[in-house]
Amino acid sequence: MKPYYDLLNDILLNGNNSDDRTGTGTLSLFGNHIEFDLAKGFPLLTGKFTPFKLVANELLWFLSGSTNNEELRKLNGNLKRTIWEEWATEDGYLGPIYGEQWRNCGGIDQIETLITGLKERPFSRRHIVSAWNVSDLPNENISPQENANEFHMALAPCHAFFQFGVRKIPDSDKFALSCHLYQRSCDTFLGLPFNIASYALLTEMVANVVGMVPDKLHMSFGDVHIYKNHIDQVKELLARDLDIFTLPELVLDKKYDNMDSFSIDSFEVKGYQYHPSIKAPIAI
Repeated sequence: MKPYYDLLNDILLNGNNSDDRTGTGTLSLFGNHIEFDLAKGFPLLTGKFTPFKLVANELLWFLSGSTNNEELRKLNGNLKRTIWEEWATEDGYLGPIYGEQWRNCGGIDQIETLITGLKERPFSRRHIVSAWNVSDLPNENISPQENANEFHMALAPCHAFFQFGVRKIPDSDKFALSCHLYQRSCDTFLGLPFNIASYALLTEMVANVVGMVPDKLHMSFGDVHIYKNHIDQVKELLARDLDIFTLPELVLDKKYDNMDSFSIDSFEVKGYQYHPSIKAPIAI
């Protein structure tokens, strides 16, 4: 997880004092990049506990095409609030967020198109899925709930755009699959560990379906920030011995034919060791 810790250190040392939408204030940088080699382990944060099942259930929720927070709560056993609670309407609707953009963007299933493209034209440079649909973006002058009620996104997509790339593994008949995510805005303490694990999991799932080997996860950012009410928590995290735990292993239970067949029981994370959780408030 060194790329993640290095990014936190960089923001602490060099971040600009910035105002933000939430009014909390941030230290921020612009235009950073990190990457992870998925062959070296599954990048689930070890410096503090990161709940894999919540990460996986949210990804499965996106892939189902759902845009209702109540459906996510059901996946989580109706036991936990989700990070989407503050933006949802009373009946849980969030407007046309990720699930709709991924699975029904103007009538196009971008995930199915991605899988077909990887199978039929693996070296294409068009293996792209975008959640940044300009016509559905929220009006920043009204509340998230008002936006949802007007069939706009309750919150603009932070992880806005991703692309897959394929390379042939030398001296082999196998292909390696990498994912490159562009994230326009990133809460590095609370949000980024989830994003890293989510897109690593997505890469593993896509690789499984198309019969390729998971390779690299690249993440490029617009604004990366530490909220000012997270600074003490970041310092606590970085003060821990971050070298004592190795990355866990992600195991998928079988080969899948399509992205709709996965469930939470499809995944097992082996050997996950971690430091305790560190609580921090969500900036709304």
